[in-house]
Amino acid sequence: MKQRKFRGTTSHAVLQQVRTELGADALIVSNRTTADGIEVIALPGDEMASLLRSASDDGRMPLRDKPAAESQVWKRMMTELLALRSTLEERFAQMASADALRRQPQRAGLMRDLLLGGYSAAVAREITRHLPDGCSAAQARQWLVRVVAKNLNCANPADDIIVRGGIYALIGPTGVGKTTTVAKLAARCAVRHGAGQVALLTTDNYRIGAQDQLRIYARILGIPVYPIGDQYDLGRVLESLRDRHLVLIDTIGMGQRDERVAEQALLLAQPEIHRILLLNAAAHAETLDETVTAYGGGAHDQPGNGLSGCIISKLDEAVRPGAALDVIIRHRLLLHFVSNGQRVPEDLHAADAGYLAHRSLSVKKPSPAFVLHDAESALLLGHAGGVAHA
Repeated sequence: MKQRKFRGTTSHAVLQQVRTELGADALIVSNRTTADGIEVIALPGDEMASLLRSASDDGRMPLRDKPAAESQVWKRMMTELLALRSTLEERFAQMASADALRRQPQRAGLMRDLLLGGYSAAVAREITRHLPDGCSAAQARQWLVRVVAKNLNCANPADDIIVRGGIYALIGPTGVGKTTTVAKLAARCAVRHGAGQVALLTTDNYRIGAQDQLRIYARILGIPVYPIGDQYDLGRVLESLRDRHLVLIDTIGMGQRDERVAEQALLLAQPEIHRILLLNAAAHAETLDETVTAYGGGAHDQPGNGLSGCIISKLDEAVRPGAALDVIIRHRLLLHFVSNGQRVPEDLHAADAGYLAHRSLSVKKPSPAFVLHDAESALLLGHAGGVAHA
């Protein structure tokens, strides 16, 4: 066997040597800490294949031709070797991340702040790797807030939904606050343009009391409500409301994994309808990510995923609001408004990137059950790339 020894001051440096000289398929046989750093013994990937072939009766009988029992032994051996290799590579990646963070304490601090705020490891890694050299702790913090704010695409208040007008369908899971947000937008438009310039539609014919809630808001505002049952109803009603400045559609709330999400998308698939997704700031990051994918019906390489933007709801309930901002950044969504309560129309605000960035990075210290030690932080870092730009 052509075993090779590699030495370096850090695990990252040694791994780079292994990959450069033996290729990405190299097998790590062993590793140990020495007085000078890290020592690794590795084999080229094709060397292991040759070793297995020679061990199979000195090559006289191919592995695939060996009796069934022996073949299973060899398969199990290969499976275990691959599992060992995967484990070692993961361990070295974690060691490399830990080494990098130890060498850059300011970057490590920003990484912890982002992860604590609810941001994904991908975005946290991509942002912090651009940290300028020589920053003090205060300067690094200010830099981080600026970069996060720069990556948030917020709508211009001078040209928002109410100013611009049009037809907007508010979509999202049950309980995210669609009906209340519809009422807030309608109230603002009624004050600015008059109640006669606003109309409300609802497709929610399933939940008990769903239309009643919207009708109560509409009655207070002096705005009509039109129930919608199918595409024919929708087309007919929209045609009759072409003279209205703002038409808002309150939709059925469905979980991101509900098959009816696709049916609703077909109902709203008209060029003049702009779909606005509501994101619950108190929801888990992965749940928000699935919600954008399900309701947007697109991929990460398409800005906005077919959506006309989003509104953050329940900001007042969020412990880690960075999760919602992270999803907005990665999916490149346009953020129109932020909602932080149930009052109509007071608890609806224009999206302010600077405020949201600062708010997301100013979370309270978590309870001891959720605190990670420095050595454990590397376990959160995956291998996916981010899309944020410093």
